[in-house]
Order: sequence, then structure tokens, then C-alpha cells
Amino acid sequence: TDGDYQMPIVRKCDIVPDSLIGFNYAKSMKTDKQCGIHFFIDDYQFERIWSNPRQTIPSLARFRCVLTPDFSLYLDMPMAMKIWNTYRSRMVGQMMQRRGLAVIPTLSWAEEETFSFCFDGIEPGGVVAVSTVGLARKKDAWAGWRAGMNEAIRRLSPSTVLCYGKPIDYDFGDVPVRFYKPRTFKSAKKGGG
Repeated sequence: TDGDYQMPIVRKCDIVPDSLIGFNYAKSMKTDKQCGIHFFIDDYQFERIWSNPRQTIPSLARFRCVLTPDFSLYLDMPMAMKIWNTYRSRMVGQMMQRRGLAVIPTLSWAEEETFSFCFDGIEPGGVVAVSTVGLARKKDAWAGWRAGMNEAIRRLSPSTVLCYGKPIDYDFGDVPVRFYKPRTFKSAKKGGG
């Protein structure tokens, strides 16, 4: 574990998948097994990976890589819930790695106070994932996202950032970035990116 809150450690991974599909489509996916699985969907759609990991995790082994679950960290949540959701993300990531899956940590943060734990448990120097979905709708969210991304780059020195959502006006410095367009079920079944 790592940090004051004993976050489970997710070891670094160097895989950059060609495409990402949502966990909610993984079961019905017939083609494009070289893609990665993401959790940038509503929490209720992937709660089963926490409540029943022994049944859920093995079905993900057929994909090239899996991002850690993006359990929500809302500004108005009690801090204990934010810590708990970060812990759950790391624990599932660690369980997936122990089963031999290639795992990429998903970065999530809320206000600046969450920086004291939200990057714990992620081995520096590997590929990490973030989402920009929803930033354009919430102008006040942009400043918080930028502060968190700055802190993530400073603390984790990622080799690459996988960014799910529209490209944004943010300087990632020397860190390579791969943007992934959000996919619908129809395009996911066809293997489109």
C-alpha cells in the first residue's frame, strides 16, 4: 500500500491501446479485442466489479488493457467517500493486475484537498488515463481539472496520458497524449474509434 490512507498500489503499465470501449459494452463486444476497457460511465454501470470482482474481472482478460474504475469524486461528497472511492479504484486495479491483466490507472480528483490522497497507489512513470467529458459544460470545472492534471504530471511523471473526450486547450508539456473520442454502442460493436 501507499500513503497515509494505505492505497493499494497499481504498478505502471506502458500499453497505449488503439481504442477504448466502455465497460458496459465489454460483455457484448465481439471484435476489436485489442482495445482497452474504460470506466468513464455512470458508477452504477460498473458497481459489480467492486461487489463481485471474482466473477467480473476474468471476463476482461481478453482485452489488451483495462483502465481502473473511475468511481466518482464529486465536490459535494464527504471527504470520507472521496477517499473510499479512490481506495476502491486502486484495489480493483491491484486485483486485476494480480490476475495478470494489463492495468492503466485512471486519475480522478476533486478539490485541491483531494491531492493529498488521489495520486497515492499509482507507480510513477507509466501510462495514466483521464477524462475531459463534461468539462465544456461546466466552466468552473476547468480550473480544477487543470490544477489536478498539473499535480498529476508533477507527482507521477507519466510516460503517456490517455485522454478520453474531446481534445482540450491544455499544455501537457513533454508528456505524449493520446485522445480517444467517446464511442456509442453502435460504433463500439463495429470496432470504430
